[in-house]
Amino acid sequence: MRFFYEFFSKAFLHLLTAFILIPMIGFGQMKIKAQKLPDNVSSPLYREYAPSLNADGTILIFQANRKDGDNWGIYETITKDNGLTWSDPVGIDSVNNYANQDDLIGGPVISYDGNTLYFFANLDEGLGAEDIYYSERIGDKWSSPKNIGSPINTKYHESFPSISADGTHLYFMRFDADSISDSNTCFEIYVSEKQSNGEWGIPEALPAPINLECEKAPRILSDGRTLIFSSIRAGGKGDYDLWMSKLGFNGEWSEPVNMHFVNTPGTDTFASISASGETLYYLNRGKPDPKVLKKYPGEMQQEDIYTIQITEEFKQYKNKTIQGQIIDSKDQSPVQATFYVRDRSTTERLFELPVAEDGKFALVLTEGIDYEILVTKEGYSTYIFQEDLSDLKHYEREKKNINLFSHALLNLEVFDADLMSKIESNIVVYNKETNLPFDDIEIIYNEKLTSYSLKLPIGNLYEVQVSKDNFQTQSFTFDLSTMLLYQKFEKSIDLMPNKVEMQFNVADAATEEGIMAKIVLINTDTDERIEVEAEMGEDGKYKIEVRDGASYEIEVRSPRGYSFFSSKLKASDKKEFDVALTELKPNSKLPLKDILFESNSSEIIESSFRELRRLVKLMKDNPNIVVELAAHTDDVGSDRYNMKLSEHRAKNVAMYVMDFGIPKNRLVPKGYGESQPTVLNDTEENKAMNRRVELMVLEINN
Repeated sequence: MRFFYEFFSKAFLHLLTAFILIPMIGFGQMKIKAQKLPDNVSSPLYREYAPSLNADGTILIFQANRKDGDNWGIYETITKDNGLTWSDPVGIDSVNNYANQDDLIGGPVISYDGNTLYFFANLDEGLGAEDIYYSERIGDKWSSPKNIGSPINTKYHESFPSISADGTHLYFMRFDADSISDSNTCFEIYVSEKQSNGEWGIPEALPAPINLECEKAPRILSDGRTLIFSSIRAGGKGDYDLWMSKLGFNGEWSEPVNMHFVNTPGTDTFASISASGETLYYLNRGKPDPKVLKKYPGEMQQEDIYTIQITEEFKQYKNKTIQGQIIDSKDQSPVQATFYVRDRSTTERLFELPVAEDGKFALVLTEGIDYEILVTKEGYSTYIFQEDLSDLKHYEREKKNINLFSHALLNLEVFDADLMSKIESNIVVYNKETNLPFDDIEIIYNEKLTSYSLKLPIGNLYEVQVSKDNFQTQSFTFDLSTMLLYQKFEKSIDLMPNKVEMQFNVADAATEEGIMAKIVLINTDTDERIEVEAEMGEDGKYKIEVRDGASYEIEVRSPRGYSFFSSKLKASDKKEFDVALTELKPNSKLPLKDILFESNSSEIIESSFRELRRLVKLMKDNPNIVVELAAHTDDVGSDRYNMKLSEHRAKNVAMYVMDFGIPKNRLVPKGYGESQPTVLNDTEENKAMNRRVELMVLEINN
């Protein structure tokens, strides 16, 4: 049986070849003028067969016997001037050279996006007599043939595939051994629909009125609803004619119409129409050219590819073609993404269309639908656009490149929750699903803007942890695992400082009894100012929340009649701070802290002004006191020099205070040189303590 089947297959192949190579058309009675493609494509020396166009009509794939004259192969030619001229055809070697010399390869059809080539062949590896194969475009080359497999291919004959523009339906013809009409070998037209898992479904024979007795060579047009096929049936011109049927929105095929403007009494097959639907490419058979007869005396006919304008009644549904490339927005490299197309009005998913490795695509959309198109690729952003073709007036064509990005940019600003000022912090990014940190996340700190830029790869669910010493750590989730449309994001986060409660015990220096006071704390890092005023009856104990680890300048004032107190502290484990205020009375002394001068100079350093302003306020709060401003030095230098230096320093302090409206008669500047040290001048630290300014109350005027 196997020998018989192989013999029958070979015999049938020669029968098929002879059957399809019979005279086809004459032009004498045609009102529309057909034109043969230029001789470099439709050569008088060869037979051209089964033309197929991509979406924009710039690429033509066809079958020809240019391979040693008798052997068929598949060839490709391109046009850049709307079909006026075509490049010299180039054989698709990865397909043509894959077969043995006697193997038949033919019936090519190129997908509308130009990325997949379908054809049939009778290779030894096939499942039956003839199988359908495909080859994928890789750059400017085509891959080796791949058998499309079952359930499309069977032990019988499958050939002349035709793929819909959306890639979801594959039409082809299958040999029906039980159907013989007028000694013709008859075929049926089948269609297979691609399933959600990407596999082809079980093919189904098209119902009547498509399949009646003898049909073949189906060609589904770019609208996905118009089918041209060849058939022998009533109303034809004698042999196989081209017929057109349209799939209605009710799912039923219309009664086929004879394409009379191109049909002849001969065999009419193999029509191809570009996405624009304006021009028909087809096969014409005529008498052999004398050059052909000289080379091949036994030739009976000539096959060439012709074009003709399609009359209005045979035009397909209008559509729009969108062509371009999907690229990485950063380095402009191609991205092999997928289109997902749905009807916006019903949310029904219509089809999905993967693109080639080089990112190039051709998307064909038919009139009557408001489309939403998503472009996605794992690890990349999603691009969405809309095409409302509900009332499309004419064929449209658009060039459109689509940029996808693989990283999102998160601009992060961190604020002090109390002060609402931006602060530096530590940022660690974790994988939310594994709780492990990412080691390769790029985090850039902009010192000028006090902000962070995080470059995060798309496809992960992140947890961003923000921390800073002496602040409460904060975290937030940043989801890049789902559909992402935008690349740049802004985020601000507030860090709450850790607080320490401190108790200030303010008492009379002599009696140690608590007194009312006003406490002012100034954070030396942030200039934050905290003020606490006592109410009547306070016992001198004040509880204040301060920032853990922060450095403060402290100023404590009591009502009229007491000195002020100033100091520095660093908030830490110490919970209590004792303050003793001196009652203002004759001969009471008050050290003025941090009154500094340039070395060997009486010029006051700017950092001293805060303490001097406290002195000004003391004088204004107690307008009845007269004070001595006593300046002291260390023992570096002569006694006379130090005396003069201290006198100048005391006078400069008095002048500063008088600039704020304090009368001169309330201030007595006096220099003591090195005569009254508080500690021995035996270390640099002790010498600094002796370089001081003190205030002493001279009198109180009632």
